[in-house]
Amino acid sequence: MKAMHTIFDHLLFALLLILPLIEWRWTWPRFLARLASGQPDVRWRFYRGVVFSQWTVVLALMAYWIFYRRPWVWLLLGTPPALRFACGMAIGLLGVAFLYWQRLQILRRHEATAQAMRQLESAAPLLPHRANENRMFKVVSVTAGVCEEILFRGFLLWYFTASAGTAVAVILSSLVFGLGHIYMGASQVPKTAGAGMVMACLAIASGSLWPAILIHAAADWNSGEVGYRLLGNGLLKDANAKLLSQS
Repeated sequence: MKAMHTIFDHLLFALLLILPLIEWRWTWPRFLARLASGQPDVRWRFYRGVVFSQWTVVLALMAYWIFYRRPWVWLLLGTPPALRFACGMAIGLLGVAFLYWQRLQILRRHEATAQAMRQLESAAPLLPHRANENRMFKVVSVTAGVCEEILFRGFLLWYFTASAGTAVAVILSSLVFGLGHIYMGASQVPKTAGAGMVMACLAIASGSLWPAILIHAAADWNSGEVGYRLLGNGLLKDANAKLLSQS
C-alpha cells in the first residue's frame, strides 16, 4: 500500500475533513429550519442531495484511480485471498442477521423500543416519516454503505497507511469518519468513530471492503426501518418536534 500521494489525494482528504464542518454549521441547521417551516418534500430532497454528492465524490475517485492505473487492492477493492474473503463475508452476513433480529426485538419488546427511541432521538428529523421518504432512505442506506466505505475504509485507510502505518491509519480514518457525524451532536463522534474502527478492522482482516459495505448498508437500512415504524406509531414525534423547535 506504499505510494506517493498526489495533490488529488490531499485535496480529497481535505474535502473529507471540511465537508462535515460545513454540514454541521450550515447544511444541517438550514435543513432543520426548512423542515420546521413546513416546506414540502424537504426530507426527500435532502436524501437526494446526499445520494448525488456521495456518488459524485466516489465516481471522481474511481475515475482518478483508473486514469492513473492505481491498483484496486489499495482501496481494498481488488481480489482478496479466498479464505479471508469468505470469513469476512460470513461475518458480514452474521451482522446483517443480527441487525434483522435486533429490529424484530425493538418492534416487539417495550424495553427494547424505549432504548431504540433514546438512540434515535438525535436523528429523528433525518429518519423517514412518509412512505416515499422511506423508499428513498433505502437508496441513501445503500449509497452510504458503498460510498462511505470506499471513502473512509478504502481511500483514507490507504492514505494514512502509506505514510503512518496500518494501526495509525485505522485510528485516524475512524476519527475522520466520526467527525462526519458531528451534525447530530458531539456525542455521535466517538460512537461512529468506534463503529468505524470495527469496520476498518473487518476490511483489513478480510482484505476487502465488501463485508463492511454489507454491514454498513444494513445498519443504516435498519435504522431507517425502525425509525419509520416508531414515527408511524407516534413514538419519536416529541423528539422530532423538540429538535425542530431549536432550529
